[in-house]
Amino acid sequence: MAEAARLYIECSRIPHLALSISAKRAAARSTSTACLNRQRLLSCSVGRSSALSTPRQAVRTTAYSSSFHLRSRRHASTTKQTVPNPNIPRPLGQSQPQHKPRPTLLDRATAQDALDHLAAKNRRQRIHMSSNTYFWITSLFGFLLSTYVAYTYMSYTRSVKEYENRDDLPQNADVSSRWMDLSRNFDDEVELSEKLMFLRSKREKLCREARGNVLEVSAGTGRNMGLYRLDPLVTPEDKRVESLVFNDLSEIMLYQAQKKFEESQEKVKDKRRFPGPVQFVVGDAGDKNLIKRPEGGFDTIIQTMGVCSETNPVAFLRQLGELCRQPGEKSSGVDMKIIEKESQQRLEDITKRKDRGVSELDPEQKRQQEEDALVAEYGGDLGGKILLLEHGRSYLGFINRVLDNGAKMHADHYGCWWNKDIEQIVKDSGLIVERKRRYHFGTTYEYVLRPRPKSRSGDEKTEKTWEKVKGGKNAVVDLSQGVQVKGWTGGWFGRN
Repeated sequence: MAEAARLYIECSRIPHLALSISAKRAAARSTSTACLNRQRLLSCSVGRSSALSTPRQAVRTTAYSSSFHLRSRRHASTTKQTVPNPNIPRPLGQSQPQHKPRPTLLDRATAQDALDHLAAKNRRQRIHMSSNTYFWITSLFGFLLSTYVAYTYMSYTRSVKEYENRDDLPQNADVSSRWMDLSRNFDDEVELSEKLMFLRSKREKLCREARGNVLEVSAGTGRNMGLYRLDPLVTPEDKRVESLVFNDLSEIMLYQAQKKFEESQEKVKDKRRFPGPVQFVVGDAGDKNLIKRPEGGFDTIIQTMGVCSETNPVAFLRQLGELCRQPGEKSSGVDMKIIEKESQQRLEDITKRKDRGVSELDPEQKRQQEEDALVAEYGGDLGGKILLLEHGRSYLGFINRVLDNGAKMHADHYGCWWNKDIEQIVKDSGLIVERKRRYHFGTTYEYVLRPRPKSRSGDEKTEKTWEKVKGGKNAVVDLSQGVQVKGWTGGWFGRN
């Protein structure tokens, strides 16, 4: 060995590297020889002491020794060798079955229980996630609501101080000039409040009822412009709009509404554009000579947040009733077959109410009975619709006090009186109330009104009235004027 190393060093060009490699190989051979000898001694001792030396185990032991010897020779050049502990016997191999046995009924029941447990766990997790979602949504809504309430309260206290001694702005004064300023943006100023009150959905609900010849008064900047059913391809026949007329007192605001309408029509294809005529009329709709009444009148008249700005709202609503299609009048915008079908259904409803009977002391039911009698004279036809979405007084006293104290500030800034009694105004107009709803503690009103039919049995200028019994004295209520008239003269003829 020493002679071979000497010859290898003499022939090598790098003597020190050749000496290192030869020394490592010699050490590896000696280590592997010692491990092999110990493994042979261990196998012999195990074979003599136990009866487990089967041919398979012998082959396994020999293979293990051979593989260990080969691994030792293969990695002999490494600096550190991993030597297994010969005192720990190698575990015996276990044969695996080729096929899994079929699960028994007990195993299947256990598996079903596990699936049920997993489903219940997932259900609890979903409920937990849903509760967290509800919590964050409720917290966000509460934060927004509290912010809005705080802002309203601060505005209220500031307005009370500023307008407390101001006498140049009496109640119901004309404040329409507030929106003649080009520098103001109405949409930006009311966007937040309408979103918090969900007014867009209520606007859309009313506009979806529009059909035939449609008139929108107090259109403003056209906040209802994208809510009408104007697509002729998808709109049902009984809901189609034939013509549109938009009116507002402010030319600036109506110009913005016209721009919105033109932009909305440019975004759709030619076949889906509104095919009917469209007009934009500037002026007071209460003027009888301003808006031309089409043949058969308007089938639908819409007004959203406009009565609060009128100086004479009762006369204004009566003028809308004159522009509307009258009961029994032939419509030029809606198929008369559809109107006849609706009238027949209305007559059936009147018959059902009549069969129930009316209490003698209930004035509301008496008023309903008289209106039903007038409608029955026209075959159940109520004429066109007047759709209102307004804001005014509440049915809560403390809210009304807040509205009254801040009315001057609101009218001076926004051009409307928010403390008007809308319910009393509708009663004084003499229109028939088909549907009524109130929101936001009674401050938001939703009305569906109809023109009052003129009695065919008597004079068209006079109609029957209903009497109130109070304190043993008769009192006749003149609903057109909204005041209580006492005496004998109004007992027989008047307005209901």
